[in-house]
Amino acid sequence: MRERLLLLIPVAGFSCLLVLFMVFWQAIQYQNNRLQNLTNRLKDLEQREEVNSRQLLEQQLGVLKTRQQKLQIEIKSLQILQNDSAKREARLLDTLRKNAALPSTPDGGTGDAPAIPTPVTTDPSTLNP
Repeated sequence: MRERLLLLIPVAGFSCLLVLFMVFWQAIQYQNNRLQNLTNRLKDLEQREEVNSRQLLEQQLGVLKTRQQKLQIEIKSLQILQNDSAKREARLLDTLRKNAALPSTPDGGTGDAPAIPTPVTTDPSTLNP
């Protein structure tokens, strides 16, 4: 009986090792499948991130373009206002120069009524004879 028992040990040991090897083999395949799935998910997420970042950049570019257009319009309007102001200033200076260069009248006046009237004095001593 003891001899039969000794024969069963290698057979049972080999069977256990075979089962253990099969379990390890399946565990390795399972881990490989999990790693492959995780790698695929990571690639998908990276592609989504690239697409999202591209869309975000396109949106930012669109906003920058509209801002640039608004600023260009504002600059043009400011230039127009500046030109109009310069023209008005030039006309005003021309008008002032023309008024300053008016010929004097024969009685010594400038032709225009004085802005401040001459005061009337009622003191007889200040009158000239």
